[in-house]
Amino acid sequence: MSLDELTSLTSKDRILLYLSDFNRMEDRYELPAEITQESIAFGTGVQRKHLSQYLDDLIKDGLLMERKAHIKGMRQRMNGYYLSSVGCGKAKSLRERVEQTVVPVQANGGRRDMRVCEIDAATSVHITLCDIVREAIQKGNLSLASLGDVEARKREAVEAKEKVTDTYKRALLTIWKDGRVTATERFLTEELRKHLKITDEQHRLLEEEILSTLALDHMEFLRIYRSVMEVALSDGVLQGPEVEILGNLRRVFRISNVEHDDLLKDVQFEICGPPSGGAPGAFRES
Repeated sequence: MSLDELTSLTSKDRILLYLSDFNRMEDRYELPAEITQESIAFGTGVQRKHLSQYLDDLIKDGLLMERKAHIKGMRQRMNGYYLSSVGCGKAKSLRERVEQTVVPVQANGGRRDMRVCEIDAATSVHITLCDIVREAIQKGNLSLASLGDVEARKREAVEAKEKVTDTYKRALLTIWKDGRVTATERFLTEELRKHLKITDEQHRLLEEEILSTLALDHMEFLRIYRSVMEVALSDGVLQGPEVEILGNLRRVFRISNVEHDDLLKDVQFEICGPPSGGAPGAFRES
């Protein structure tokens, strides 16, 4: 396997080679972020739009396992991918072939032939076999200087992606802030998603995270509102500044009339007992 043979590895081979660095994933409750689709695409150099199909094919062939799990550093559960026992055997054979491949490497102004397994030790940072293969495919050659920048480029790519994700997340948070999304807002969000190259999976996970956060926030707001209402009704009646305070909280916390009325009835019953007639003390904002 020469440099040409190294660069002609199929996308599926590169995925198997990449995942060969992650063992015993089936026994772990929390999976590393490196085995999610986004990380696999970056690590292998396989285009994201094609990656899902390759992963599905490898799963059908019994070479990969797919599992939704907690991902380190992420809030949402996501799909992780790792080698099956059969996949481990094939990846091991592929890994041995790649490691023993002799390729020309530019170093110190000259060129020398090196086995792929020797390249990592010759650089100032740790690089994987897949890093080397990806570099060879993308640049058509191997250089120790360029390989030494692999980790820095990874960090830059991650930071750039985080900025893009944060921008999109803020946009989603803005449109969902009032609890509903108009057709215009949905259209504008979709255009932004295309522009920022946010995948369907990323969009779904971010939207789920935001809606979950908003729901939890609203539950906390209701709890606070009820506590304030209990204090205000301690003397059996709502009046004057108490009504104004609750009205302001309702606007800030976006508590609906129905939610207010339900809480008021509940608190009145708890503090004052069953009403003798009507709903005492009920109020609405003018």
